[in-house]
Amino acid sequence: MRKYLTAIFFGLLLCVSACYSFAIASSAPAFAKSPVSTAKAPAGELRADQFMFGYTDQTGKKILGLMGDPSQKHPSPKTLTSVLYAPGKQFSVTYVKHQASTRKSNGSQSAHNFINDEGELYRLTYASNKLNVNESVLLMTKKAFEGHTLLSFQSVQKGKFSPTTIHAIEKAKNRKVASQGLIATTDKGTQIGLVKFAQGNGKPLASLVLVDKSGMVFEDFIGNNDSQSTWRVDDGGEISAEYFNLLFASYSKAGYALGVEWYGAEGSNLSVIQQKGAKFRVVTETGRYQVY
Repeated sequence: MRKYLTAIFFGLLLCVSACYSFAIASSAPAFAKSPVSTAKAPAGELRADQFMFGYTDQTGKKILGLMGDPSQKHPSPKTLTSVLYAPGKQFSVTYVKHQASTRKSNGSQSAHNFINDEGELYRLTYASNKLNVNESVLLMTKKAFEGHTLLSFQSVQKGKFSPTTIHAIEKAKNRKVASQGLIATTDKGTQIGLVKFAQGNGKPLASLVLVDKSGMVFEDFIGNNDSQSTWRVDDGGEISAEYFNLLFASYSKAGYALGVEWYGAEGSNLSVIQQKGAKFRVVTETGRYQVY
C-alpha cells in the first residue's frame, strides 16, 4: 500500500501537462488505420500485460520491477523473461521473488535504496551479462515484440534537425521553433528529436518529433504558464532533447513504437507508446521516483 501511495503521489507530480496526442503532418507516411472493435488486433500490437518497467541495482545484475499504477493492466511477474535496455538491446532474466519494502526504505526507486524498495525482483540469467548501475529498463514477455523489427539506433548528444526539417515542422505546427535537438537516429535514417516552440498567444508547446523519409510524427507536450513548472515540476520552464532517453524503437504493421524515458527534477516518466492510425497510444507508463 505504501508503494502504491508513493507511485500515485509521484504520478501527480510528474507531467504537469504532458499530452500523448500526436498530430501527423500532411506529408506523413500512411500508417495502418485503427481497427474497428470487431476486427482482429493487427500484427505487432503491443499490450500492457507484456511489459513492466524496472531499474537496476548497484551491481548491474539485479532488476526491481515497478508495478506502477494499480489501475493499469499488469503482467504476471513470472511471464517476464527478458530485459530491454537502451539502445534497444536485451538480456535474458530470471524471476526471483516479490520483494517487500523495509522500514529503512526512503521511498526512492534508485540503486542506493534497491534492497529496501518494494517490487518484483529479477536477476540476469547469465553471470557474464551486466547492465549499467541505476539504469531504467523494460522487462518483457517472450513474444512481446512478435511481428516487430527492433530498430538499431544511436543516442545523439549534440545533433540537430536540418534547416529543411525545421522549416517543415514550423509549417506543420504553424509556430516558430525556438530550440531543438536530436534524441536518437536509427540506422535506417529515422530521426527522433525534441523541439520547443516560441511562445505565441496559446499555451507553451513542445513536441517529440519522429522524422523518416516519408514524413513526420508529432507527440505534443502542452505546458502551462507557470514559469517554474511549465511541463514538469520544477523544470524552470525548460524542456530539451537532453531530458529524454530512448530505450527502444521498433516498427511493425501496427506502426512505430518507442520506449521513452523523460527525466525530471524528482525522477523519470517512463512510457511505451505505439502508433495507432494518426496518433500514438500509451501502451503502459509509470513514474520512477528518485529523490533521495
